[in-house]
Amino acid sequence: MEQNDKIVIIGVTGYIGAWIAKQLTDMGYTQIIGTYRNEEKARKLQAMLPNLNLYKANLGEKDNWKEVLSGAKWVFNQGSAFNPNDKTYKDRGRTKEKGIRTLFQLAVESGSVMKIVHTSAESTIAYANEDPSKTTFTEDDWTNENREGLFDLHMVSKTMEEKAAWSFIHSPENTTNISMTTIHPTHVMGPSFAPWHHDMIYAMLHGDGAMADSQLYGVDVRDAAAMNIALMKSPEANGRRHFASAFKTTYAAILHFIKEQFTDEQIRAVLGDVVRIIPGDDAADLFSPVQQTSYYQDMVPRMLNRVVYKTNYPEAYAYEYTEPNITVLQAMEKMLKDKSQRACD
Repeated sequence: MEQNDKIVIIGVTGYIGAWIAKQLTDMGYTQIIGTYRNEEKARKLQAMLPNLNLYKANLGEKDNWKEVLSGAKWVFNQGSAFNPNDKTYKDRGRTKEKGIRTLFQLAVESGSVMKIVHTSAESTIAYANEDPSKTTFTEDDWTNENREGLFDLHMVSKTMEEKAAWSFIHSPENTTNISMTTIHPTHVMGPSFAPWHHDMIYAMLHGDGAMADSQLYGVDVRDAAAMNIALMKSPEANGRRHFASAFKTTYAAILHFIKEQFTDEQIRAVLGDVVRIIPGDDAADLFSPVQQTSYYQDMVPRMLNRVVYKTNYPEAYAYEYTEPNITVLQAMEKMLKDKSQRACD
């Protein structure tokens, strides 16, 4: 990657996408193109990073894409096609399949795109496992999107999308030999660069219900962005899938740390009501009657802290990752700051 190369970030107003734009700017890259769907977010991000060239564009539609990709060499895909009329997660998957294929076809037609780093998810690797004895997962594993009873049906469409991407890359349609690397973030946490994101801390811990404690793998959003860039620069990463995971913790440990560092008033300001966490052993016992289900086989080993993610490519983890307590602390501080700023506005 040369500093005057044209670089495209699809979904630049997103949680990871905005940090990719920020980091590339700080590194001196001068031709950064970002696509967006939300006009208000685009205006605010443009004010924060005036060097960006922004285009409104939707995956699955061809408007603007030829101009966006013309002369581009490097594409970071943080987006997915979306159709509000989809009725099922399989429908969503077919929409995402169509969107990713359209993007790749246009990248080939550009004649200039050399590589795409596609952000997939942990959920395309480590779930819907039908072997109860299997608790270690690597990038060679795939989620079975056809298995009944998945605890989170979003993984159906994400897995369908990623499989379609690899299918295109390895097909005769890839006439310009575009390379692809996929990155699979675990729970993404940390301070949002843009002021409109709640990270996984909010998603996991807000609400007035109860949840089972469980292990979780996590990564700071800034590290996920940095890994996107590192993988783009690495020819050795071509054709590979990569976990993006920096630490292993539990929901209870995160909540305990937050309660140590912040007042009840501050916690309510960010999270509202906070969930009640049931110890993992107790929760696992409750699910013992349904041991043959996908939910049990996916989630109970996590409740019992037995699942291991083991990367095939440790060299991709060469740089220093942010410690989880720093990630959580700075995420909460940023959410409090953003909330205060919105109140002033």
